[in-house]
Amino acid sequence: MREKGSKRKRSGVGIAGRWFYVTFLPTLLTVLVSCFSIRYLVQQNYLAQAEQAVDFRIRSTVSMLPSASLSRRDRYDGLVELVEDFSEKDQFEFMLLDANGSILVTSSGFAVKDPLTEQNYQTALNDPSRSYTYVSDPSDESSEHIMAITRILVPDYGDASAIRISSSLIGIDKEIDEFTKMLIAIGSVIMLLITLTGLPFIRSITRPLKQIGTVAGKIAQGDFGTRIGNRYTGEIGDLVDNIDDMADALEQSNRLKNDFISSISHEIRTPLTSIKGWGETLNAVGPENKELFSQGMGIIINETERLSLMVEDLLDFSRLEGNSELAFNFADLDFFLEIGDAILTVEQRAKQLGIPLLYQIPDETIVVRADKNRLRQVMSNILDNAIKYSSQGTPIEIGFSTADGMGWVSITDHGPGIPEDEVEKVTERYYRASNSVYGTGIGLSLAKDIIEAHGGSLSVTSKLGSGTTVSFSIPIKTVKES
Repeated sequence: MREKGSKRKRSGVGIAGRWFYVTFLPTLLTVLVSCFSIRYLVQQNYLAQAEQAVDFRIRSTVSMLPSASLSRRDRYDGLVELVEDFSEKDQFEFMLLDANGSILVTSSGFAVKDPLTEQNYQTALNDPSRSYTYVSDPSDESSEHIMAITRILVPDYGDASAIRISSSLIGIDKEIDEFTKMLIAIGSVIMLLITLTGLPFIRSITRPLKQIGTVAGKIAQGDFGTRIGNRYTGEIGDLVDNIDDMADALEQSNRLKNDFISSISHEIRTPLTSIKGWGETLNAVGPENKELFSQGMGIIINETERLSLMVEDLLDFSRLEGNSELAFNFADLDFFLEIGDAILTVEQRAKQLGIPLLYQIPDETIVVRADKNRLRQVMSNILDNAIKYSSQGTPIEIGFSTADGMGWVSITDHGPGIPEDEVEKVTERYYRASNSVYGTGIGLSLAKDIIEAHGGSLSVTSKLGSGTTVSFSIPIKTVKES
C-alpha cells in the first residue's frame, strides 16, 4: 500500500516533451526536408537551363560550320577562325579537339593537355548520340565547377574531330547559395513562430496543471478547505470547477463524518449510562422492591434493544461503506402482519415516554417477498426517529394502504418538522437536519437502502413546525381477503 503523501515515480515525458516530439520535431524535419527538396529542384532547374544554353551554343556553332565542299584544310581553317571569333568568350569556352581528344585551339587562347577533356571526348565518341554532357562535382575543391558538352563532328574537319563548349557554374552556385540562405531564413522564421506560439500554449496548460496538482496533493493529505479558484476557461476551467466541487463534497463529507462520530459516541453513551445506572440501582436495592426492580429491568431491556439496533445499523453501514452488499433472507411474508409485529417491539418504549402509537392493521393479507428482520429494522429506525421528535402526549400515526401493486406504510409524527431545503437530504448518509436533537444520521439512509433492495421506495415529506411523514412501499406478490 502506498503511504499517504508519497509521490509515485513517473516514467516518460511531460507535456513539453510531448509537444517537442509530437509537434516541434516533426515540423522541424518537415521544414528541413522541404528546404532540401526545394533547393534540389531549383538546382536541377538551373542546371537544366545551363545545359540548354550550352547545347544551344553547340547547335548554333554547328550550323555555322564551314561547308563540306571545302577542302579539309579550308574547313579546318574555317573552324579555327570560328573559334577565335567566338563572341561569347566571357561566358563560354569554345574548343576544337583532335581525333585523340586533345585540344587544338580554344576561344581563351590556352590550348593545354587536359586529361578530363580527353576522357569526355572518348565518352562522347562511344555514345550513340555522339555527344556527352559533363558536370563537375561542386564539392571537388581542386577543380572549377563547370558544365561542358562535347560533340563529335560528322564528318570531321581536317584535324578537328569534335567541338567542346563549357561554361562555369559558379554564378549558378552563388544564386543557389543565396536561394538556400533564403530558404533557411524562411524555415527559421517558421520554427521561431511555432516556438513562440507553442511555448505560451504549453505554459497555459502546465502552469494550471501544476497548481491543480499542488491543491490536489493538499486535498489528498486531508486539507479539504483548500481551493484552486477558477481563473481559467475551456477544459481546464471545467477541470478546476470539478476539483473545487470535489473538495466541497469531501469537506462536507468529512464534516458529516466528524459529526457522525460525535453523534454515535453520544448515542452509545446514553443507553450505556442508563444501563449502568439502573444496574447499580437494582444491585443496591435488590429484588425486594418489586416495582422499582421491574421498572429498572424494563429500562435496561429497552436500552439494550436500542443499543443492539444501533450496533446492527453500524454493521450494515460499514458493509455499505466497504461496497459490500447487505445480507438478505427473502421469504413470502404477510406484509402488514410483520409491520404490526415490528411496531410491538417499539410500542412499549413509546408508552413509557408517554407517546401513543395510533394504528389499525388491515384485515386483508398482503403477501410480499421480503426479509422479515430487515423490515423490522426499517420500521424500528423510522419509529425511533418519530419518537425522538415527539413530545409527551403527542401521538404517532401509522397508516396502511395498497396502491398500484404496492403495499404502503406511513409513519407521521407531530414534531418540529424539517426545513424545506433539507427534506431531500435527510436520507443521505451522515446527514442530520439543522434542527435535529441527536442521532447518527444513518437510520433513514439505511432504511432507504433496505427498502430499495426490496424493489420499493422510501420518501419523506415534512413541513417546518407541523411534523414529518415517512412512507415506504414494497411490491405486492398476492392479496388475500381474510
